[in-house]
Amino acid sequence: MNKLNNNTHSPSTRFIYWGVLLLTFLIAYIYTFDDKLAMLGDNASYYILGKSLYQGDGYVNISSINRAPNNHYPPGYPAIISVVRWFAEGIVPVKILNGAFLLLGIIFLFEFILRTTTDIVLAFVISFLTLINANLLYYGSVMMSEVPFMFLSLLSFWAFSKTDENKLTIRDPFLIVSILSMLAAYYVRTLGVALLAGYVLHFLLKKQWKHLAVYFGSFVLGALPWFIRGQSLGGGSYAKQLTMINPYQPALGQAGFGDFVDRFFNNLSRYITYEIPTALFPVKKIDYHATAEVGDWLLGLLILALIGYGLFKLPRYKWLIIGYILGTLGILMLWPDAWIGVRFIVPLIPFLGLGAYHAVYQMLSQLRKLNIVKKQIPAFVLLIMALFYISPMMDKHEKATEPLVPAWKNYFEVATWAKNNLKDDVLISCGIPSSFYLYADTYTVRFKFSEDPKELIADLEKRKVDYVVIDQFYGNTFRYLIPAVRKYPHRFEQVYHLKNPDTYLLKFKR
Repeated sequence: MNKLNNNTHSPSTRFIYWGVLLLTFLIAYIYTFDDKLAMLGDNASYYILGKSLYQGDGYVNISSINRAPNNHYPPGYPAIISVVRWFAEGIVPVKILNGAFLLLGIIFLFEFILRTTTDIVLAFVISFLTLINANLLYYGSVMMSEVPFMFLSLLSFWAFSKTDENKLTIRDPFLIVSILSMLAAYYVRTLGVALLAGYVLHFLLKKQWKHLAVYFGSFVLGALPWFIRGQSLGGGSYAKQLTMINPYQPALGQAGFGDFVDRFFNNLSRYITYEIPTALFPVKKIDYHATAEVGDWLLGLLILALIGYGLFKLPRYKWLIIGYILGTLGILMLWPDAWIGVRFIVPLIPFLGLGAYHAVYQMLSQLRKLNIVKKQIPAFVLLIMALFYISPMMDKHEKATEPLVPAWKNYFEVATWAKNNLKDDVLISCGIPSSFYLYADTYTVRFKFSEDPKELIADLEKRKVDYVVIDQFYGNTFRYLIPAVRKYPHRFEQVYHLKNPDTYLLKFKR
């Protein structure tokens, strides 16, 4: 490795690299930017909560007729959205802000790697490869919390790298920034507790007990208000979902010890064979219905070995990063295995990439020591790996320019019709209430997940539902709502119908 001292890096050299990263970001981000509402549900919920904060209604679900206090999503990202609402309305400004978080996160990644390896070229190359990762570019234009969380985690680690570990003082501004950004990350995503795991492991191995006490104590005190609020509202909803076999099928009941064991191994195998490889190299589409082949296992284990080797060879802060990664994956292994997708490890991509790319560079550096090559191979050689990211970026561009799929298009058109033609404040039951609310601007609620049609109808009566929506994309609509409509057709009256595919707004006769 090129052993350079940080002090030899002139500001002009660093600004040149910053400029290249900025230019690359603008090109890649504009090319892949998607201004459509993502078909995720959570992003609409974030926007609704942000709107509620902006309007001064508090941290409540204003799409719900009883305006119940929210106890599911941590308030950090909605608070960010509420600030955006002071300057601009709509989802596009929020998406652009996420892009800004992505760019700033990459800059802090560059600076953190520079302080970790003291190799400015390697820091640039790894940051560049991370920046053009299609997964990060996609979530940089989606109204979700992954990228803001990633930015805060990188800010925390960078600020910590700027502290004087031999002199712990509250007057150190970098110490304050490191702790506050760690707490802010927790309030954006509860997985932020994994950041604390990284710090704890780092301090334990270095036997820095005062540092450990300061970070641990600050986290506990800072997280306490959200924990107390959650307990006062009956406990956190994430914890409740964690104990269910499948949150989308409550009838399956609570998970037992055996279910958690199965869940652990199901999650472990999926992350090894599919999600970690796809997170770093999104060249292969995942088929979750297929069984992982031997090649999938070999590739996944190889990538994990590279990540581990690369991180272990880091001169500084390796246990901080390893602790954070292990803390995150440890939590994810216990999550319901119905929660699938690269999304949950998007904030880890910069650190997984750091390990993998650094490992390759370390192995190339060994060629000189073995006299296979005469000169040190420059880190710029790693840029050839950018070829892995061209096709995924083109795919994101195509999806960004495509119109909404017909099923979702009809869903939103029904919502818009409801806004323009129904009385104010009617209650509509549908599959994805938060997304429907953004277009309908009226109260929404999800129908009960019950395979007993009579029980579902009784729940509609209890909630005083006025209308229901039959969509063609949400599996639980077919599982629960449609059987009830078919069994009790006299309880429903067609109000609005769109074809290709058939999407209905039905009046519920109470």
